[in-house]
Amino acid sequence: MKSHLIKEEIKQLQIRYREILLKAKDNIFNDDSIAVIDEINVFWYKNKKLIELFLKSFLQPYNAYVFTAATILDVEDFEHYPFVTLGKFHIWDDPIYLYANIAGKAQNSTFDEKIKKQIIDTINDTLKIIEIADEIIYILPLRFLANDSSQLLHDTAMEVFLSLFNNDYSFKEYLENIHSIEDVKHSLRPGIENSIIFLKNEDSKLGFEKRFAKYKDSTVLPIPKDVSDAKIFWFAIVGYLMQALDVINICTRYQVNPYIRFEVTFTYMLILSINFKDQKEIQEMIFKSAIAYKLHMNFNKDKVKNIDFKRFYLNIQKLDFDNMLFSKLKEQEVTIDSRNAKLADEIIDDLLESLY
Repeated sequence: MKSHLIKEEIKQLQIRYREILLKAKDNIFNDDSIAVIDEINVFWYKNKKLIELFLKSFLQPYNAYVFTAATILDVEDFEHYPFVTLGKFHIWDDPIYLYANIAGKAQNSTFDEKIKKQIIDTINDTLKIIEIADEIIYILPLRFLANDSSQLLHDTAMEVFLSLFNNDYSFKEYLENIHSIEDVKHSLRPGIENSIIFLKNEDSKLGFEKRFAKYKDSTVLPIPKDVSDAKIFWFAIVGYLMQALDVINICTRYQVNPYIRFEVTFTYMLILSINFKDQKEIQEMIFKSAIAYKLHMNFNKDKVKNIDFKRFYLNIQKLDFDNMLFSKLKEQEVTIDSRNAKLADEIIDDLLESLY
């Protein structure tokens, strides 16, 4: 199929998905909610081959960015502006199918209600993306397409988790021997507790136990409230590891760059990327992701609120901002190994000023 025909098929796919979301928004928690959830899953499953054809034959390798590991893109907070600043193509990794499948299955009623609200928020935000950024940001569920790797991701995350400890525990032995968060800390390999984060904007000066307590107090989990701290710690860290591994998996599989806003997932992805030091392709992908993360952190959204989004996007493409930025970084010898974060910030800030 020719590239212009593939693009047109994807455009029509977005229109059809909008109709499904509008229906879901009205009916997802009525008596027929299961049918609505199934319709979302069936829709993506039926169109899986078309989406994979688009990803593999239409997109150039690592020339697209995928906004992933997030519950909403957040159009109301102008998050779509920094997102389209890098790359030629932009994909929102639709998580609605994931949340829809979780709803009603949690062992914690508070978590279940939170998920239900999240589904509605995500649907509303996705509808706004289709309305405001059609043919600029494509709604495609990459994690859904790659869910055949879920068991491997879980097994790998468990292996990484158990490697954090001094003893060569099995998971059963971990649960039998470790109970309190103090037990966890004393069982970790020396210095590991300093690399573990639980929440965004975490105060690194706080002790390990206090940081865990903040996470436990502020996070609604889908597990019973009376489980041990050791099990909560396992749930948190394995969850973060699986999310980071999932990002690396889908992005290498489809040769796209991860655009990550969530500090915790980004940090664990960087930690895990050390295992791919000898793989140039993955290191370059991680570098592009790191620059995108810095750009997002430095981007002044207040300065673009009065700029029409499509005009902003066309200006980005006209300037070839992506090439400008990475050429400047290369010129100044900023690489993933140079660790010159301050210089990278200065280059990003200087070029961003030309956009406002």
